[in-house]
Amino acid sequence: MERLILFGLLDFQQIWLAIPLALAFSVVYAATRSEEPRFIAARAVKIAGWLFFFLVLVGVVLHFVV
Repeated sequence: MERLILFGLLDFQQIWLAIPLALAFSVVYAATRSEEPRFIAARAVKIAGWLFFFLVLVGVVLHFVV
């Protein structure tokens, strides 16, 4: 029953909002570390990759635990 309540609160369409949020976060974080655009872009891609990996990992763990 709790699983149904959790999935009722998290609509699948809301999960797509995490993508632009993660991309914006990675660009801003990378820009605070360097001032050269090519370093910002390279670091932002790396940070976004790690962020998406951990978001998926947490989602999978929550799916099996809850």
